[in-house]
Amino acid sequence: MLTYLLILLPVLLILGIVIAVKRQASVTRELPPQAREQDAKFLEQSTKRMEATVAEELARKARDPRLAAMTQEELVFEVLKECYDPEIPLNIVDLGLVYSVEVAAERVDIKMSMTSPQCPSHVSIREDVKTKLIDAGFANPQIELVWEPAWGPQRISEAGRNKLGI
Repeated sequence: MLTYLLILLPVLLILGIVIAVKRQASVTRELPPQAREQDAKFLEQSTKRMEATVAEELARKARDPRLAAMTQEELVFEVLKECYDPEIPLNIVDLGLVYSVEVAAERVDIKMSMTSPQCPSHVSIREDVKTKLIDAGFANPQIELVWEPAWGPQRISEAGRNKLGI
């Protein structure tokens, strides 16, 4: 009796799954070919618009004469302005987290802090900094977290204060 039950139970389970899948397939509607074509065209147009916008922004930055006149350290600071603390809507440069930047041929040394030693985002911020610097062509970024001098709100730039409304 127990043997029959052990055989019957998996068979009933598989049968239940098959019935559920067939029922869901009959409920889920399939798009007609015309609707699928419209979706594909819309996706293609959206992708082209996005690519064009990104390309225009990159071209604008590439032609920016201000960037051509910057030192390597200033260029690193520009890259770091693309890194944000996920808890505060402000980049890490304007937030005052970056204490120093030194650029050598084989590496970039950055000393930075976090808003507190218990900052839950410190790993993601450091990885974002490394990724953005490598993507921008800066070799071997070395990030050192420092706690002296301690970060305080007085380190926020004027632009940052304006954006935060303080």
